[in-house]
Amino acid sequence: MRSVLKLALGLAVALLIATSGARAQVPVIDNANLTKAQEIATSTRQILDADQQILQFTQKTVAAVTGDRTSQAQGSLAQMALGGGFSMAQAPSLGSVISGGALSFAGMGSGSQNIVSTLINGLQLVQSLTGLSGGQTHPVDTAYKNSVNVAATLSGLIDSTQGAVKQRSSAFTQGGQQIGQAQDLKGSVDQNTQVQIQTGQTINELNGVVNNAAAAANQANLDRIAAESAVARAMKFTQQ
Repeated sequence: MRSVLKLALGLAVALLIATSGARAQVPVIDNANLTKAQEIATSTRQILDADQQILQFTQKTVAAVTGDRTSQAQGSLAQMALGGGFSMAQAPSLGSVISGGALSFAGMGSGSQNIVSTLINGLQLVQSLTGLSGGQTHPVDTAYKNSVNVAATLSGLIDSTQGAVKQRSSAFTQGGQQIGQAQDLKGSVDQNTQVQIQTGQTINELNGVVNNAAAAANQANLDRIAAESAVARAMKFTQQ
């Protein structure tokens, strides 16, 4: 009897344990935890989307400030200072002419050469002030010849410079039409750099003009010195 009771009690305990184990394996849904997990997932997705947008903006920013923009900084912008025409860097050296060098029209173009030739022929200038011939030279004649050459060179330079001013004005107008058309910041910066370079070249052209004006003014001093020297030479007593 006792053995039967023990067996029954054992079976009851075993059944109870089995029932408890089965209940422990049944999944339980925690609504509060589920809601929180969904919120975290949503926030994570939003963060990922924001990071993707930041990456795209960063890539666009890098592209806007790097790379080659030569095509945007060239064209008419690169022709504003010289306009594709005459440049003072091509002008003949007045210093060489003043020091007795040959008359040169290099770099001035055929139009300027024709103007100078017409001017010289129209003045019908004499070849010598003193009338010396046979290979004889006089300081006054040398100064006179140099003055004629300087005047002729300046006439050609003036004509060439006037033509360059017209071309430069047209080039500046065309170049100005490109301002504001750059597609990004890098293009705008490169365009601004090109404008600064062209401005520097324009100032350099002005310096060349001023230098020529100073050289021409110095020729007047040389003529005056030669004349004074000739007078002093004529007034000098010479024993026979």
